[in-house]
Amino acid sequence: MYLSHWNLSHSPFHPAAGLGPAYPSEAFEEATARIDYLVQERRRVGALLGEAGLGKSTVVQGVGPMLARRGAKVATVDAVGLSPTELLWQVTSQLGAQPDRADDAPRLWRRLEDQLTHNRWQNAETVLLVDDADQAGADLQRQLIRLAGLESAPGARWTIILASDPQRLGGLSTSLLHRIDLRVDLFEWTLSDTTGYVQHALIDAGSHRPIFTDEALLRLQEKSTGIPRYVVRLADFALVVGASAGLDHVGPQEIDAAFSELRWSPPAATHLV
Repeated sequence: MYLSHWNLSHSPFHPAAGLGPAYPSEAFEEATARIDYLVQERRRVGALLGEAGLGKSTVVQGVGPMLARRGAKVATVDAVGLSPTELLWQVTSQLGAQPDRADDAPRLWRRLEDQLTHNRWQNAETVLLVDDADQAGADLQRQLIRLAGLESAPGARWTIILASDPQRLGGLSTSLLHRIDLRVDLFEWTLSDTTGYVQHALIDAGSHRPIFTDEALLRLQEKSTGIPRYVVRLADFALVVGASAGLDHVGPQEIDAAFSELRWSPPAATHLV
């Protein structure tokens, strides 16, 4: 454990710390703003796109509570292994339609349609966030298409956000793709994002002094290519390397050593800032 060496109360770069890629980076802020635009403009379907490690799930988990605080009714599901009936049950349950375990698909559809109508009468937006949408099977995609067709009446306030890897977006059905009104693309962290995240995480863990040198932060950005997941992993292991060597600071050499020990290479970034 490196906590005592660095005088930290908890691991600053562990997902349980609640920071990780949830740090409000430029990419995170822009993505949530665009999703908010889709909802406010009453657009039907949006696509949140980002390669592995860029934080799609983090955006999904973060934008839901944000919309709910503004009065929207929000349901969040993960498409991995989800059956069409499970999708309907989870959505109706999260939207407050109070489904019964004995409800069949037609009954769940009626509950959902009634709930959407009720929300519209209350002037409340209704939002469905679907994480890992590119993992949806053919039956589930047909259900999503039907969901996208609900609430066609004037003044409808029903928006679906599909989170997907852009490389797998083509695996979705043409009918579903044609319903997408706007792409929301995630991008890599800038050096400013990476530096801010590291400093924020260390302060939250109880550090009262800089641990990573400026040169180390620059090397961290270069080695991770700004991909949040890799920033977190590499920063965490660099603390282990520095503590094992009894150092007072983490420098670029420790970043290099951690990168070598982890034995992975992030994919080339589309751009570095």
